[in-house]
Amino acid sequence: MIPFYTYFPDLAARETRTVTLQGRDDIPDGEYGLVEFYCDEPDCDCRRVIFRVVSAPPHRRTWATINYGWETPEFYARWMRDAEMAAKLQGATLEPFGPQSKYSSAFLELVQWVLQDKAYVRRLQTHYRLFKEAVAARQAARRNRPQGRRQSPKRRSSKGRKL
Repeated sequence: MIPFYTYFPDLAARETRTVTLQGRDDIPDGEYGLVEFYCDEPDCDCRRVIFRVVSAPPHRRTWATINYGWETPEFYARWMRDAEMAAKLQGATLEPFGPQSKYSSAFLELVQWVLQDKAYVRRLQTHYRLFKEAVAARQAARRNRPQGRRQSPKRRSSKGRKL
């Protein structure tokens, strides 16, 4: 999983969702960003995003890692060929392999609330498509590179003779 900003830093700076929280009992006061990560496997079509909930600088920290798959459970069951695993990919869930904190469950509830915004979900789907297109373009560029060892230029002494 690679951050969206790796390929699209300007777009990520403009469109990363942030929330400012104050006075909650379950999450410390502060500004938090939902940093998007997408799969960079060229042949993968997982249709999901991993959010890292991070606090704003200067005390940047990951507070939760959340998986969000926007497709139906049936899509993930076909894609994974495993109905039990598919249930864990659909919707918003805590990502078992990402960093978490004691506040992760509260951040999961917050992200589930944010994901009720259909325009935001469409934005995530657009980011996914853009990211996958960039991955495919990078792979195509690698395939089109000349093969073989690159010859290093001949070194010459200061008098012009080969070394």
